Amino acid sequence: MNTEFDVSESYWLEPDFLLLDLVSYLANKLGAQIGMTLMIKGAFLTGTLVGEREYLAAISHLFQNMITATLPKNLSAADKRGIAESLDFNALTEDIYPEDMDDDQDEEGAFDTLPIRYLHLKDPTIIQAGAALSLSENPLPIMRIRVSEIDGWMTGRLMTMVSADADENDQDDADHGSSETFYTRPGRI
Repeated sequence: MNTEFDVSESYWLEPDFLLLDLVSYLANKLGAQIGMTLMIKGAFLTGTLVGEREYLAAISHLFQNMITATLPKNLSAADKRGIAESLDFNALTEDIYPEDMDDDQDEEGAFDTLPIRYLHLKDPTIIQAGAALSLSENPLPIMRIRVSEIDGWMTGRLMTMVSADADENDQDDADHGSSETFYTRPGRI
């Protein structure tokens, strides 16, 4: 038996190292926003890849605003500040940032294992057979996705194909053959 390719099963369940590098270096460390399309369990997710710091700032802001709006008016400023601080998730990053490292830490060794488990898509659209769902108008328009669940990915957002006659419900196309003109519409689906 050839044991050259005998690798533990967990090896094949590991997230794509190239995707992890893109998330870590471009999105998290450089703050770059990149169009990204993911394939997960037969569905497509398309959106803009953003760093975890943007996600954590957005979720902190959302929860702080929701709680502040419901707090009693007679709370002291110190109590309000304490509640707001308890909902500050900005320090909960999982990636390693050079500015967060101690001077005595070995920079080279710190990046050997990327601890990233999640990526974040801003203004995501979920596309499945016959349906598309846009979440861009959500109060928190950034989706947190476990990278170990991603089956495939590519850079760039999906574009929709829109018929010039899309507003007309022409049922005769099946009988006469379709001669519609299709146009691409970049951006959100």
